[in-house]
Amino acid sequence: MSHLNRYLCLAAFLVCSLLSKAQFDSEKYDKESFLLGMLDEYMGYQRVFKPGVDDFNYHRVDIYGQGDLKTVLFIDSLFHADNPDIYIVNNGASKGLKLYSSTLSAAIDKYFDYKPSWNKTLKGDTIYSGDLRQEMLKTEKQKLSYLLGAFMRFGDCETKEGEPGKDKKILMEKYPDRPQIHMMDRLDPNKKDAKCIKYCIETANAPRKAQFCARLLMEFDCEEVQYLFCKGYIPVPYFAIFKPSEKIQQLIEDAERLKSQIAAINTDNIKFTPDGKKYVWVEPQRPH
Repeated sequence: MSHLNRYLCLAAFLVCSLLSKAQFDSEKYDKESFLLGMLDEYMGYQRVFKPGVDDFNYHRVDIYGQGDLKTVLFIDSLFHADNPDIYIVNNGASKGLKLYSSTLSAAIDKYFDYKPSWNKTLKGDTIYSGDLRQEMLKTEKQKLSYLLGAFMRFGDCETKEGEPGKDKKILMEKYPDRPQIHMMDRLDPNKKDAKCIKYCIETANAPRKAQFCARLLMEFDCEEVQYLFCKGYIPVPYFAIFKPSEKIQQLIEDAERLKSQIAAINTDNIKFTPDGKKYVWVEPQRPH
């Protein structure tokens, strides 16, 4: 029992440490809508509803790659107070960091319409694919929070000031079979510190997410908004490209600031237990 208490105390201390390092502005943004924007909707947001048929998707909040541990710990800390059942599993796969919570997954499910997909569990049960009920994001705060989450995870600079301006649409028309090979033609290494004038939110096999982002960006007065995708790729990349309005430029700056705070979290001494279901830090050092 004392060993369990020690783990719980360490976890509580870690949550506080992470929150102090990366602060989410809850006055300006809604954290639930922010999380919706960050969700991986590859082939739809996947879910099973029967316990015991598929531990991978049952009560799963989201899935991340091994390089995203800091982001996963931040999400864990952001929602832990309201969802104390949240926990992280790391199965060691390249995309093996998974967040689980029965209470938080139930909250997320309110925002999705689920339909049976062609995917099955190993036991033959149906895996359901969810589409976001976009009409549920009604307020400006909810919509901006969704875009903040989407840009945090899927956004990047598309074109910097003074670069050639070979955008994705031109490359798709010129190289319809393999446009990605020529994407680097747009980048000028001498312009790496130049101001970004056009941004992109890119999703993999998630067309509705990119479409929704493009719609919201137009709603917030962004210019030159484009929704594009590359045929013939596995997975298919979908793009929402835009020149930001003043309001969205401020959102991008908030996203970059939060990214920097998350990147500063020290996880060098965080280790997962052999079963991958608990993280602790290796004493005597602690995250700081």
